[in-house]
Amino acid sequence: MKLYFYLRPTKGKSNESTIYKCLEFSRGVNERSSLRIKIPNKLWDKKAERVRESNEINFQSINFILNQLEAEFLYSNKHATKSDKNCFLEYAYSNIESEYQNEETKKKYTTIINSLKKYCGEILNINTLPFSELSKISFIEGYKKWVFIRQYNNRDTTPKKTKTAFNYVIVIQKFIKEYNAHNPEKTPITTIHFTNGIKKFEAEEPTILLPEDINKLISYQSNSTGKRDFTNDAKHQFLFQFFTSGMRVSDLLLLNFKHFKDGRIKFNVKKSGRNASLLFDYKSAKVLGYFYPEEFKKALNRNKFIDLKLSAKEVEELSKIESNNIPLTDFTIIELKKFKQFLIEDPLNDNSKILKILDDVIGRLESNVATSMCEILGDKNEGFVFDYLNYEDFKNIQIRNKSIFTKEQVNKLHRARTKYNGRLKRIGKRIGIEKLSSHVSRHSFSYSMILQNASRSQLANSLIHANESITESYRTKFPDNHSDAPVKRVHSMYDV
Repeated sequence: MKLYFYLRPTKGKSNESTIYKCLEFSRGVNERSSLRIKIPNKLWDKKAERVRESNEINFQSINFILNQLEAEFLYSNKHATKSDKNCFLEYAYSNIESEYQNEETKKKYTTIINSLKKYCGEILNINTLPFSELSKISFIEGYKKWVFIRQYNNRDTTPKKTKTAFNYVIVIQKFIKEYNAHNPEKTPITTIHFTNGIKKFEAEEPTILLPEDINKLISYQSNSTGKRDFTNDAKHQFLFQFFTSGMRVSDLLLLNFKHFKDGRIKFNVKKSGRNASLLFDYKSAKVLGYFYPEEFKKALNRNKFIDLKLSAKEVEELSKIESNNIPLTDFTIIELKKFKQFLIEDPLNDNSKILKILDDVIGRLESNVATSMCEILGDKNEGFVFDYLNYEDFKNIQIRNKSIFTKEQVNKLHRARTKYNGRLKRIGKRIGIEKLSSHVSRHSFSYSMILQNASRSQLANSLIHANESITESYRTKFPDNHSDAPVKRVHSMYDV
């Protein structure tokens, strides 16, 4: 069975005809019906079965109707004979379903094709999209403008962020290139003009928390009177991300107690499947102590001052310390830090020697506490460290094989990310930090590393980038004031 369109003369008008559709069945029976669309005979392309371009009539609307009828026919009749005028939307959906196993990729691509379908329905009033339309400059330009308006309809000024529009166009371009490759007998559909005009919009700088912003976040406490304020949870989760090398949010949500091994956090990165081994130091342990206070207290008590091996010089200096409340030997890291602050503020004595020794002792104790906390957490039963997801829904995942995530798991991850970012957004509004999100912790950690003159390879290893070109893109998109420090050091060499 197949479908085709043709003209039948209009009574009393020799130069005008009516468009008919015809269904041709295999048994030789045809079913004809009028579309009640009349056009001049000279504007009908018999070979293409479409109306030619003309200023005399609205040829685009008529052709869209014909394309829609053809696409609906092909969709309803899977074994129908297809013409050369296939629907791009139908092709893209089919390609996504058959060629991609990763549910997250399928979701992203489907969202993009859905936006194209929505544009066709809302603006062009059509349900199908012939490939020939995609090669027209006016079509893709109209779509890009529509995406910008939808993405930035609340902005008064020219939009700066172009990532969404650019990604949408690139994905559409990708499907068209695949179609061209699979249909070499057809005239290739050109897409070179798709990204025209996008680059002229200024790229938006990523949100970065400077050291003073991080300290502001550390000091944040919610004034909510509710039983449990989840913004306080989100604050500590953000700080945990920051202090564990800017851990990605998906890895945070899937973080398992069994990832705590040998004093480090070892896991497979969800995005790439690569092995990660992140430093787990005292600050990370202390932040987790907010969620696991008993475990942190146990780690502190396992590592008191008395448990350290001290040199003769350290014993000599520290033996001069007198404490009326707690014997020095029973000091945990908490008491030692309080005592250090007391010595710093002591106006009567020169405590510089003791302070220098205390700094070293505190550093060693912090390292031991972190190792103990890592061991305590690692000994817990399998389960997620944070409560955004139900472990039972994800216990069979294998991160190395990204395709194993089901559509339901992908949706649950998305909802968990949205919930977490919503809490961070509320914190940002309260302390005056715009666009605070989970990924800001990664940008902020990266920028802090650059401020500390970390090399590109050190930064790449810390962030677990697949290659250093990704790291370089991080370095170039951050504000360039991190180069001020070496410039000032050069200036200090001279006296003008």
